[in-house]
Amino acid sequence: MSALSPIVWQPDQKTLERREIFSAYQAVVKESTWAKQQLRSMLNEHCVRLQKGFRLCHPNAITRLLALREWTPARKMLLQQLHGSLLAARARRALLRRHMAQEIVAEEALLRLTRLCGINLVTLYRVVAAVGDVRRFSHSKKLVAYLGLNPSVSQSGNFEGGGALKRHGRGALRALLIQSGKKLLEVTNPLQKWGLAVAARRGRNKAAVAVARKLCVALWHVMQGHLIGAIDRLDTLHTKLYKLATELGLRAIKNQGYESKEAFVQKKLYVLRSYA
Repeated sequence: MSALSPIVWQPDQKTLERREIFSAYQAVVKESTWAKQQLRSMLNEHCVRLQKGFRLCHPNAITRLLALREWTPARKMLLQQLHGSLLAARARRALLRRHMAQEIVAEEALLRLTRLCGINLVTLYRVVAAVGDVRRFSHSKKLVAYLGLNPSVSQSGNFEGGGALKRHGRGALRALLIQSGKKLLEVTNPLQKWGLAVAARRGRNKAAVAVARKLCVALWHVMQGHLIGAIDRLDTLHTKLYKLATELGLRAIKNQGYESKEAFVQKKLYVLRSYA
């Protein structure tokens, strides 16, 4: 900071903890991807072609891999180490996703964000971890600027116009929202018609950024407790909640007093539909 800002916001302990959780999740995703790529690279070097649908992350995959051809003891050890690294990374990833799902389900203010179209578990948790206290943004435009979704401004003499996005703001969260925007252009949702109209004039990439900006504004309104229109359809919301239930696990759901995943989903649907 250049000492020109009147207030420098300091994240609270809960926000810092969520940022650490998401940072660990990003690291373990990279580790899982690296282990899978190394395993495929080694198989490719030895001309081993996997069948369609072969899951390297399955616990019994190493037994099938060792049976595909004759391996020397050293190469068997390397295969087992790479597969073990992949399984360990996937296990840590599942544990972190379960923790994120538990936090979202435990707080109704977070669960309410699942109503928005294009918001899944990872994007939702990244939003709350990056934004923290949304009350520090007095207007939705400030949240848009914080994420770097506002166009740059070009000024020269009497000319003033908008330009492309610049590399400022929360790049990781901006990328997630733009990815959601691209997906929203392909499926039926409240933002699709408007997004496709923009795509017809400006192209799909700019339309995805525009939809991401709309989604960012909707996030600000929901976190402020306002009524918005970018709400997912009931069947899509049902699918989202069922995926949350899967992340939690049946044992955790039964410990909360629900007999099944469907009972959990129906209860949360009732809670979400009761919001204004």
